[in-house]
Amino acid sequence: MTIIAYLSLGCLATAGLLGVLRIVRRTSLGDRAVAFDMLTSVLTCGLLVSAGVTTDGLNLDLAVLLGLLGFVASVAIARFIESRDEVES
Repeated sequence: MTIIAYLSLGCLATAGLLGVLRIVRRTSLGDRAVAFDMLTSVLTCGLLVSAGVTTDGLNLDLAVLLGLLGFVASVAIARFIESRDEVES
């Protein structure tokens, strides 16, 4: 079980690194918003894998909190991008 957990965490770390690189690159605001949403999902999945290995209930609470925070942030960014496009038009 721990081998699968370590492989999962390694894949999640690779995905997180690629997400950070996507945010750092000079791309559009929409691309950065999608990369931020992907990064919060990767962090949430990392917390869930960690909760499965350690059987710690605190990690589950943190994963739910991070998932909700990521959702609210994604909606806020989408509304900002939408209002910004209307002003430019």
